[in-house]
Amino acid sequence: MENLALSALQLDSKLDRYIVCRYRIVYQKRDETIPGEQLARKAAYEIQKANDFALLTNLGNQHIVSLKPISQRGIESTHLQANLIEDGDLELDCSIEQHQQALQRLVNQDINKAAWKLKKSSQGKLDYKKAASGNTEIFEPIHSTRINARATYLDAFCSLQLSPEVLANGTVLIGLHLKHNLVAKSDISLQWIIDKRPDWLQSIKKVRHRYFDPGKAPLVAEFLRVEDSLNGNSVLPHMGQSLVSYHQAKGLLSERQLAEATKSVLIKVKYGKNEADHIASLVEPMFDFDTLSKIDSIFLNKLAKDLKWSLNDRIRTSAKMVKGLYLPNFNCKLEQVDYQILHRQRLNHQQMLQFANGAKSSREQDVLRHKAFGNMTRTQVIPLIAGEKNNTEQNKQLLCNAYQALQQLTTTELPPFTKFPNPVENAAELDARLNERCPPNAILLIGLIDKSDKVAIRDTAFSYGLATQFMRLDHRPNVYSPSYFNNVAAGLFSKGGGQLCAIDDMPGETDLFIGLDMGGISVRAPGFAFLFLRSGAQLGWQLADKQQGERMQDEALMSLLDKSLTTYLRSCSGELPKRITLHRDGKFYESIEVIEQFEQKHGVKVDVLEVLKSGAPVLYRRSRMADGTKEFSNPNVGDAIYLSDHEMILSTYSGEELGKIWGDKVSVRPLRLRKRYGDVSLETLAHQVLVLSRIHGASLYRHPRLPVTTHHADRFATLRQETCIDALSKMDRLCPVYL
Repeated sequence: MENLALSALQLDSKLDRYIVCRYRIVYQKRDETIPGEQLARKAAYEIQKANDFALLTNLGNQHIVSLKPISQRGIESTHLQANLIEDGDLELDCSIEQHQQALQRLVNQDINKAAWKLKKSSQGKLDYKKAASGNTEIFEPIHSTRINARATYLDAFCSLQLSPEVLANGTVLIGLHLKHNLVAKSDISLQWIIDKRPDWLQSIKKVRHRYFDPGKAPLVAEFLRVEDSLNGNSVLPHMGQSLVSYHQAKGLLSERQLAEATKSVLIKVKYGKNEADHIASLVEPMFDFDTLSKIDSIFLNKLAKDLKWSLNDRIRTSAKMVKGLYLPNFNCKLEQVDYQILHRQRLNHQQMLQFANGAKSSREQDVLRHKAFGNMTRTQVIPLIAGEKNNTEQNKQLLCNAYQALQQLTTTELPPFTKFPNPVENAAELDARLNERCPPNAILLIGLIDKSDKVAIRDTAFSYGLATQFMRLDHRPNVYSPSYFNNVAAGLFSKGGGQLCAIDDMPGETDLFIGLDMGGISVRAPGFAFLFLRSGAQLGWQLADKQQGERMQDEALMSLLDKSLTTYLRSCSGELPKRITLHRDGKFYESIEVIEQFEQKHGVKVDVLEVLKSGAPVLYRRSRMADGTKEFSNPNVGDAIYLSDHEMILSTYSGEELGKIWGDKVSVRPLRLRKRYGDVSLETLAHQVLVLSRIHGASLYRHPRLPVTTHHADRFATLRQETCIDALSKMDRLCPVYL
C-alpha cells in the first residue's frame, strides 16, 4: 500500500501543544434565543473585524482564542454588546477535539491570508475567495483553457479549494479539492435573466449575492418569484425605507451597483426558512447541471465533456496552483505528506454477494449471469402510458422490452404482464380509474415524457398502494440499449418485491443497519432505510415528524430507533439483534445521550458512523514509469487511509469499474467515514460500508459510492420533499419506493 496517497499536502511544522492567547466573553447584550457556541462565533467575527481580521476564533461557548494579543476587545452592535477579558495563555492540545477544531479554524484563516499573498505574487494569474464552506478557494480569474464550450452568460473557472485537517498528533493536512466552478459572467445578474431570458426564470432555483461582507463568502438564497410592481427605490412598509437606501447605509455596494439597483425590480428569496425581499440586479443566477439541462441542454452536453479531471491532470494542476503558498502567521509552508504517520489499508470486497443457488460474486450486475436471490412478490405488472399522443405501437414496444428484460434476472415464472389499458392523460384521470377498480398487489410500469406530471401520477398510484416504475419514452433512440432495459427491469424487480442479491458473511456482528438522512433545506424530514445483515434485504422505511435545522430532536430520534427495533423484532420472532449500526448521512448532530439511553432501555449495543460524501481529499495511486516520470491513477475498491483511529478516507469503487470510456478520464470520489460512538473498530465499520456499497437494487452498471443504507435514506428523504405524505403513508414499507 506504499503507493496509495491523498490529494493533499501538509504544513512543514507540527502544531501540537500550540500556545494561544485566551479571552473570556462577557456579554452586556445578546439574543438569548441563539445557541451559546453560535453566539460565540458571532462575537469572534465582530472582534475579527475590529482587529483587522486577526487570527482568532471561539473556543466553546465562553472563550475566544487568538494567535496574538488583541487590542480592540469591545463589541458594539445593534443586537450584540460584549467585552473580552484576558484569561491567560492556553496550550491547545490536538488530542482534545474542541482544541483541535479551534486550531483548524485558525489555520483556515491563515490560509486565506496566504492566498492573498499568492494572488499578489501571481501577476494576475490567480485570485482567491472564501467558499460557502468557509474554506479558501484559489482560482484562475479567466475562463478555463480546458473548457472548449462557451456561453454568453457563463464562465467556467479552474478552482482549488484548500481544506485544513488537524490530526491528533499536531500534523496539519491541507486537502486539495480541484474542480471547475460554473459562474455567471460578471455582467449577468438576475435582472439580465428577467430582461433577456424570461423563460429561464422558472428553472432558476438559487441565486448568489453579487456583494459580500468582509471575511465572508457571498450568501446564497432560494429564488421564489419576481415582484414586478416594485423596484429598488420602492419604500417597503416593514423596513420603513427602500432596499437601495438600506444597502447604501450598509456600504458594501459600488456606485454602479447602487445606480443599477434603483432601476431593478424586486424579487422574493428565501434564506433557510425566512422569506425576504431583494433587488434582482444585486444577485446572480446559479447555474448547476439541473438548471442548465432545462435552459440550455445543448451547451451542457458540450460542457460536460470538458469538466472531468483525470488523476494525472488533477494532481499536477493542484500542485502548480499552490506552489509558493506560505502561511504568514504560523510561519509554515507546504510539503509532501509524510505517510509514515498515516495507516494505509486495502479492504476486501471479493465474493461478498450471493445470488440464486448459492452463486457468489462481487458485482450486483452479475445477477444477469447467476439470477436473483429472491423472487418478485407482486402478482401482476401493468403497463400504462401517460398521454394519448404517446400511445403508439413503438412506445408500447419499449415497455414490452423492459418487461422482457426481467427474464434475464430470474429463472422462475414472472408475474404476468397484462394487456395495455387505455392511456391516462393526467393524475385525475388515473385517480378516477383506480377509484372505480384498483388492481390488487400490482406494480405499474408507466411510460411518460418529460412534460408529464410524474409527481402527481406517482402520488395517485401511492394513494392506492400501487408500486410504480417509470420509464421515459422521449429519449434519443440510441439510449434504448440492452443495458437501459436491464436497469429498468432491475428497478421493476426490486419494487415488485424481488431481491437481486444477498450479502454473504458480513463483517462484524451487526444484525440491523439503519440509514438516517435529513432531507430538505429549512424544514427537514428524516428518512430511514434499514437492512438485515445477512440477507441484505430491506426491512422498510419509517416516517418521522418534520424537523427544524440540521439536528433531529431527541424524542424523534428515540421514536425512530424504537420503531426500527420493533420492525426488526417482528421479522425475527422477537429475537434481539446482536448489534445495531446507525449510518448518518452527513454529520451526526443528534444527541449521543439518546443512543446511550436506547442501549440501556433495550439491552442492545449501538455503533454510530458518519458517512460524509463530500469534503474528503481524492485518493490515488502513485507509480513511476520506465523513463522515471511519475504516473497517477485512480484507487482500487477498498483502498483506505486512516486519519485517526476513528476517521478514514475510503474508496468504494474504482476507475476500472467506470469502464474504458471514463475510467482514466475522471477522478474517483472517496467517502469520509467518522466513528462517533460504539465499541466496534473503525476497520470493521468501514468494511461493512464497503460491502453495503456494492448493492443498490436498480442500477446494475454503476453502483452508488454510498452504502445502500444512506443512499436509500438520501433518496427517500428527497422523495419525501416532493411527494404527498398522505399518499406515501399508504405504501407498503417494504417497497423501495424511492428507487
